Amino acid sequence: MAYMIRRTPYWRNQYNLDRVMNRFMDFESEPLPSGFPLDVIESDTEYVVKASVAGFDPEKIEITYDDNTLSIQGEIEEENKDSEEGKYHIRERSYGSFYRSITMPGVIDPEQISADTENGILVIHLPKKPETQPKKISVNVKTPKTVIENQE
Repeated sequence: MAYMIRRTPYWRNQYNLDRVMNRFMDFESEPLPSGFPLDVIESDTEYVVKASVAGFDPEKIEITYDDNTLSIQGEIEEENKDSEEGKYHIRERSYGSFYRSITMPGVIDPEQISADTENGILVIHLPKKPETQPKKISVNVKTPKTVIENQE
């Protein structure tokens, strides 16, 4: 038995044709996505958030903590389009505003939050409140009492 499969050429699909033409004609970069990659790491005493912020000006990054929600926002300014360096052929570096908000999995001490950046990685330390930190309870070992029998 033979099956007939009808195929539509790639260029006939209007969406694909628009996408191809936009790619061909438009050298502008796409706007920066609202989110950016980050990691949340938990230890016994704190949460550490590591975010990739390569190319961002640390002075323009705003970090807020409110109601157990950590928010990171800022902006990357676009370079001058009329560059004296020459004409762009590929333009992939993003620009624009960025924003990321995450709910923390535990209770944080907001007075002790600190942040620093190095080599394009933003590191935010969010210490846990002391009452929520695990408490280690030691087990005391009692030595058995020896019974001394009456000696006559």
